[in-house]
Amino acid sequence: MATAEEFFSLQRDYWDQVAENDGFDLESVSVPSSMIGRITGLIPYDCVGQLYPYPILVNLYAKAGLHRYNMLQGTNFKLASLIKFNMLQNCVSSFYMTLLAHDPADSSLEKTFQVQVDEQKYGTLDMGVSIARPKGEVTSEKPFIPHSYGGAFADDDIFKGELPDWPSDGDLKDETRFYVVKESEWRATDWIFMYLELAVCANDRSITDMRQKTEVMSQLEIVKVAIETANGDVEPPIERLKAKSANVYITFKGLEEPRAPRRLFEVGVDLERKAIVRRVIDEHTGDLKLVGKLCGGQYHKRPWLARQKREETQSCEKRARLG
Repeated sequence: MATAEEFFSLQRDYWDQVAENDGFDLESVSVPSSMIGRITGLIPYDCVGQLYPYPILVNLYAKAGLHRYNMLQGTNFKLASLIKFNMLQNCVSSFYMTLLAHDPADSSLEKTFQVQVDEQKYGTLDMGVSIARPKGEVTSEKPFIPHSYGGAFADDDIFKGELPDWPSDGDLKDETRFYVVKESEWRATDWIFMYLELAVCANDRSITDMRQKTEVMSQLEIVKVAIETANGDVEPPIERLKAKSANVYITFKGLEEPRAPRRLFEVGVDLERKAIVRRVIDEHTGDLKLVGKLCGGQYHKRPWLARQKREETQSCEKRARLG
């Protein structure tokens, strides 16, 4: 059995090998038998035809990495498939992902990307993307850190500190701060829905498999979107969606409140919820930080369902009297 000194020496050697590959390609990195079960290292997962943990969340993290790359490079790469990833053995982890992406406008344009995502908190959306690049490119000279606690820093004070409260209707009329995004615009902007999915999934990591994605995530429906930026004089206003620092306010339906009485849903009640997601892309490092939270909502009765429920009840009562 290895002594403490030998153990730490082996661990340093392991991390030196990992650092040579920036945490991505670990096929040639060996783990000594004396360290198995003791090393606080990276766990590799092959995603091609195999099961892996948190598939919905990990795929969203991969999309967030491509989102950062597209924001900085003016491209439009979409996730085609996740190839593999390595993650820490912590509840708050870093993910080193290798993925395949394509450009919908050019089917021949397909690239392998490397993306590093670092979670900062458990149970809420608080993550950073420190690497998002085509494989083979070197985009950072920062030393390798297994779990980065850094992140992007905004130049404007309104994007620092805690997330704001939900703006009032009066606030939203202030066009120097807010732009209410048209439905046609947010439907054409897939990262807005990705932000919502990230906020929901990070808030409840029990949403882990594809069956739950169908049952939960596919029910999400955006109602209204507003974006707050520091550059209110941008023309046309839709260009504000490209701001490197922004607070995105999303009103949505489809996520039931667990504490709500079941009878509310049986008579046809929609619950409008709210999500706030802050995006900051550091002007100096290019790092992306996403922080988000879910807010309370308001119930809205669906008259046609309530009417249908009453008609069904009256029909049953009538049949009972005739019987």
